[in-house]
Amino acid sequence: MPELILYSIPAVIYFLVQGSRKRLGRRQAAERLGATWGGGRDYLWAAVLLIPLGVLGYLAIILIPDSALDAPGVTITAVTSVGAAVAVIARALGEEILFRGLIGGVLFRRLGFIRGNILQAIIFMVPHLLLLAVDPAMWPILPVQFVAALLLGWLRHRSGSVLPGALAHAVANIGAGLLAG
Repeated sequence: MPELILYSIPAVIYFLVQGSRKRLGRRQAAERLGATWGGGRDYLWAAVLLIPLGVLGYLAIILIPDSALDAPGVTITAVTSVGAAVAVIARALGEEILFRGLIGGVLFRRLGFIRGNILQAIIFMVPHLLLLAVDPAMWPILPVQFVAALLLGWLRHRSGSVLPGALAHAVANIGAGLLAG
């Protein structure tokens, strides 16, 4: 839950500042952040993306030695309780709000979709690089994070919403947590 709050703060600040401007307004500020429901097809695309996200997550986990998965500070949360599942969902939602909602939204508008999506995926990887400080054997997660960010960025751009991507992200993370647990 702390990640959801922490990752949401920049988006809330953006909304308050941009939403108070007469030129933009609250509704358009929310839309720029991806704070919309998205359409039914967007959720179907989210379900389709679970296939490559699941395969990539599985490959990353089998390439990581068990000793690295058991190391303290590793962020692959084994989903062994409802509380752990809620934490995984909250983290995924927070990451979508910050990286695809705020950062991706700004970059897509300023740089275009392709360059903006690549840059948001690179930025998304930065906090995940800390896994290498825990154990360098965690490296297989990094290409998975990058490709997942590209796919989720595409979904955010296509749908205009962070919710379909947050759903796919959360389900993929829970699946990885079940495999790791």
